[in-house]
Amino acid sequence: MTGQSRRPRRLAAVLWKGVVGGAEVYNIALAGVMRELGADVTIVFIGEPMSLVPRLAAEHMPYRALGHRRGRDVLRHPRRFAAAVAGAGPDGALLASCGMMGAALRSGGYRAPIVAVEHGELFKARSLNRVQQGLWRLARSAGAHANDIEIAVSDFTLEQLMKLPHAGEQVRVYNGIDASQYLATPEVKSPRAAADVPVVGFAGRLIAGKGADYLIEAIARVRRDDGVLLRIAGDGPERPRLEALVRELGLGEAVSFLGWCDDVRGFWAECDVAAVPSAEFVESCPMTLLEAMACGKPVVATRNGGLPELVADGETGVLASPGDAVGLAEALRGYVRSDARRQAHGAAGRTLVERRFRIRDCAEAYLALFDELCATRRL
Repeated sequence: MTGQSRRPRRLAAVLWKGVVGGAEVYNIALAGVMRELGADVTIVFIGEPMSLVPRLAAEHMPYRALGHRRGRDVLRHPRRFAAAVAGAGPDGALLASCGMMGAALRSGGYRAPIVAVEHGELFKARSLNRVQQGLWRLARSAGAHANDIEIAVSDFTLEQLMKLPHAGEQVRVYNGIDASQYLATPEVKSPRAAADVPVVGFAGRLIAGKGADYLIEAIARVRRDDGVLLRIAGDGPERPRLEALVRELGLGEAVSFLGWCDDVRGFWAECDVAAVPSAEFVESCPMTLLEAMACGKPVVATRNGGLPELVADGETGVLASPGDAVGLAEALRGYVRSDARRQAHGAAGRTLVERRFRIRDCAEAYLALFDELCATRRL
């Protein structure tokens, strides 16, 4: 807690539901650090905590759940929503999105400061049809009027946010990570990597636009001249198509589909290079990239959204054009052929995370914003 605070702030961190995603996991970790700094933070789920219950228990994180089946149900029961958030956070609410959450809170009578975070929902709106986009813009406009401050998690996201209806104040605060939880350990390779063949790792949802298909094609190109393996941690609707592509390219056991992986550190320990090949899907500040860097892995990523702000091209990783399998292959080949390059860029990446993407710095920045707002309102 900053020196301006006269008492511990009671804050509510509001999430839609307990799915395991980058924004959800990050917000729980952020709330934990805010509690360490003296704030009394409670997670409020609009839906159910679902698969995040074990993580909440491990973090000793208090939470409440409204149990709504659909997110938009808060518009039908705004007073219940506002009462739940006010009970958990009478001094302020930290929202996981910038749209209808804030509008529903204000219409339900919530009067404390609202800080809303844009994690990348605005990029998803591009895939909606005309009617859906109209409704989304309406919700976005209502949220902009309700929120006191809106936070973008990258400069790119902030630039895009400014093109839409937005709150009176906007701030960029990168996502952060506790690098000490990802301390380097002796690598334990899988049996198939026992021959010291470099392993490329991909972690994320298997959905359209994430670029896993281009990565698989790149691996096929690299394997024409060099030994390399690909491990994919994650699942989603694109998995059958990706598995079919692996068979079509004759990659066989060179590519492993592991499903969802709870042990992130263990997954990256079995990899030599991290790949974030996002194409049509626009990235803001993905946690999987920060986790890989914290584990000392060089990153091959695309010039997509906020990724160039996280990867120092030629120093902690290599950037390629989105949707360019040839460019991805060339970037991967440089790491496959050089242990020294992998180690140097991996070490530089970990140092960058330790200096620039510390979750404690993020928590302090968020708390300072609430202190400023509370002081203005004399809460």
